[in-house]
Amino acid sequence: MKGLITNLNKAFENRIRLGIMSVLMVNEWVDFNTLKDTLDVTDGNLASHLNALEKNKIYRSEKIVYR
Repeated sequence: MKGLITNLNKAFENRIRLGIMSVLMVNEWVDFNTLKDTLDVTDGNLASHLNALEKNKIYRSEKIVYR
């Protein structure tokens, strides 16, 4: 049974990254503050995890500009 998890993507070894992906699997999109509050993390912590996921081409961010 140990072999089942030996080939997991290293990007998902962190609970916050798993949480990000879990939220995004059931929501088409979510804003930064909602995701931050849902996962109970700081701005910087969430940003660094999102950057890591984006760097691995697992996640893509979009900035919304309000006029």
